[in-house]
Amino acid sequence: MGATFLLLAPIQPLKGPPPSSALKYQGIASHSHNFSFPLLAISTLEMSSEGRGSAGRAMLLIMVAVIYLLIQYSAPVHGATYTVGGSAGWTFNSANWPKGKRFRAGDVLAFNYDSKVHNVVAVNEGGYSSCTTPAGAKVYQSGKEQIKLVKGQNFFICNYAGHCESGMKIAVNAV
Repeated sequence: MGATFLLLAPIQPLKGPPPSSALKYQGIASHSHNFSFPLLAISTLEMSSEGRGSAGRAMLLIMVAVIYLLIQYSAPVHGATYTVGGSAGWTFNSANWPKGKRFRAGDVLAFNYDSKVHNVVAVNEGGYSSCTTPAGAKVYQSGKEQIKLVKGQNFFICNYAGHCESGMKIAVNAV
């Protein structure tokens, strides 16, 4: 006599024959547009009786699936978004804006500014300290930048004449 278990797992199209003749898939797809989770399926696994070890293997399979799902969905789907300079946006005297904030790799900095008079340049520590643009630095000029932080130090300046020297620069450490 086989045992039947419910398993919640991400849907992935099956390619080729099922992995084992002892497993039978009976999937019911369900999803909600209100969540940012991938499409999920509730499936029943019917395991044929294979002797005394069958129940133990079935329980192990269920435990592995539950642990996988807990790990998969416990991490944030998206990083936080921070508007640089708050309501004032990317402007002069922004250098102290990051103080007291905790940033993580994957968080997004939103730079809002007048693109006719400012820009955003991703620089290294030397460029930040000296208010210079190193060769090959990425220059953003749209007025509405969304820049994802990488782990470690992230440095940004405005390279219009005198702007960086007037505090239009930030250094952000993302953990």
